[in-house]
Amino acid sequence: MKEILGWTGCILLLIAYLFLYLKKFKLFLYFNFIASLSLTIYSLMLKSIPFAIVNGFITIVVAKKIVKGETS
Repeated sequence: MKEILGWTGCILLLIAYLFLYLKKFKLFLYFNFIASLSLTIYSLMLKSIPFAIVNGFITIVVAKKIVKGETS
């Protein structure tokens, strides 16, 4: 189960950056949020605190942008 969560987060993050490259900023934000949240949970399951802090911070920043309605 842990591995699936980690791989899912990784793949979603790659897709998110594909959307950024294609200038689909709204899709980038949503995929980035789901990916970083998945990777935060995965890193907590692995007890990797530095990885959890980085991804948790990204999750919060992206969530704030989504709530505010920002697109980039």
